[in-house]
Amino acid sequence: MRVVLFGSYGKAEIEARLREMEGVALTVANSREDVMESIAEAEILLLPANAYDADMAAAIRDRAAGLRWIHLLTAGYEELVRHGVPEHVAVSNAGDAWSPAVAEHVMALLLAMVKGLPGVLANHTEHGWNRDFSARMGSLDGMILAIVGFGSIGRAVAQRARPFGVRVIGLSRGARPDPAADEIRPTSSLYETLGEADAVLLALPLSPETTGLMGRDAFAACKPGAMLVNVARGGLINSPALIAALESGQLSGAALDVTDPEPLPSDDPLWNAPNLIISPHVAGASGARGRERLAAFVAGNVARFISDGTVTMPITGIPS
Repeated sequence: MRVVLFGSYGKAEIEARLREMEGVALTVANSREDVMESIAEAEILLLPANAYDADMAAAIRDRAAGLRWIHLLTAGYEELVRHGVPEHVAVSNAGDAWSPAVAEHVMALLLAMVKGLPGVLANHTEHGWNRDFSARMGSLDGMILAIVGFGSIGRAVAQRARPFGVRVIGLSRGARPDPAADEIRPTSSLYETLGEADAVLLALPLSPETTGLMGRDAFAACKPGAMLVNVARGGLINSPALIAALESGQLSGAALDVTDPEPLPSDDPLWNAPNLIISPHVAGASGARGRERLAAFVAGNVARFISDGTVTMPITGIPS
């Protein structure tokens, strides 16, 4: 099977595993130009979603008749939705490889807000002993967490949150029961669920339907004093509406690992919003363990595809 690998994160680890596999003829692309040159012979293309643009989509349509599968090395895939993929090409992502680290980051952000860590850090910076922030501290125990988008990452968060005593309500299009959650609801019940939740996690893909999902009306529907965490895509949130919800106290806090745009400009109003934590799209970072986890996932998926033509974490519904 002719495989083309492109990307930086985990590249050496993925290459090492694929070199050891029988039936794999591997080409490592070090640039987009290398990908374009190799794509005509590729049967499997491994790359991060942000490397897929209109030019690459056109090259695949024009020159990659033998391409059978695009395996994304990332969890997100909106670039493929935007530019399309030929009908004969299967697509999958690597959400399972990223979900442990992202879920840990979600828990860190939730705990930071609930336990007042920004106030602790401010004291340290100022060499102070101000305890005023402690009046706003709370507990995860007994909290209701609504996870909007109950896929690999949402499930991983639920598995880590419930031992803290958190009740988890997952929202998904299919609303299929899942033992990782206390309850699964359809996404059509979003506003009703926002009114119950003490904290809301966004873990769903960005699409034309979900862009601006959390806007003025959604924040108005939230339980007063609720918290929001976004580790999906910045475009899910209307930033001015978020700032207004934080300033009014409708939200007691928010934590964003993703923004729109990225990087967030230094003069963006979000930086001055009260009770807001911003991390620079690093939720998935987990060092050597993360790279090995990604490599093991990719190699296992390639082996499965070679064996029986199926893949783990397939993505359907991408336009051609």
